[in-house]
Amino acid sequence: MKGWSVMALLSLALPAAMTLAAEPCYRMDTSMFEVLDGCQLGKDGTLEITPAALARLEYDADGLSAILVGKQHYYLRGDGRRLAVITYDNGPDYFEEGLTRASINGRISYYDKQLRPAFADSFDWGWPFKDGIAEVCQDCHPGKPDADGHASIVGGTHYHIDRQGKRLP
Repeated sequence: MKGWSVMALLSLALPAAMTLAAEPCYRMDTSMFEVLDGCQLGKDGTLEITPAALARLEYDADGLSAILVGKQHYYLRGDGRRLAVITYDNGPDYFEEGLTRASINGRISYYDKQLRPAFADSFDWGWPFKDGIAEVCQDCHPGKPDADGHASIVGGTHYHIDRQGKRLP
């Protein structure tokens, strides 16, 4: 690196590193997948979004919009409520029977369209609801991913719950 000083290299590298610290938000409410100005994932890992950015989003009939920040999908409401949800089919988890799944502190919880917890319990994994029932498990974990990056959930105790989170016989 003849002719370059360490300080010159650092001065080039530092601005690039600083711009990488905050990740932009990408709109999922349009087909263009464009950056949403006024929205970013802050250095501390929290979603920062201005009221003006919320006002620019398009909301569905349930009052929800979706964004992607880094590898994390979020549902947002116009009043600023937000929920980081699991990724499913390269997008935010679907609402099945009015509930979506979010990973909070490494555990799966279910949330309604107001982005409120559906019930208090959380699980090591949970599948979507179908006909009022969801399969969940405790002490389970993802297995080895296949060539497409999909992993089965292995081990643990599997059982079914109803929409109130009660274990079914």
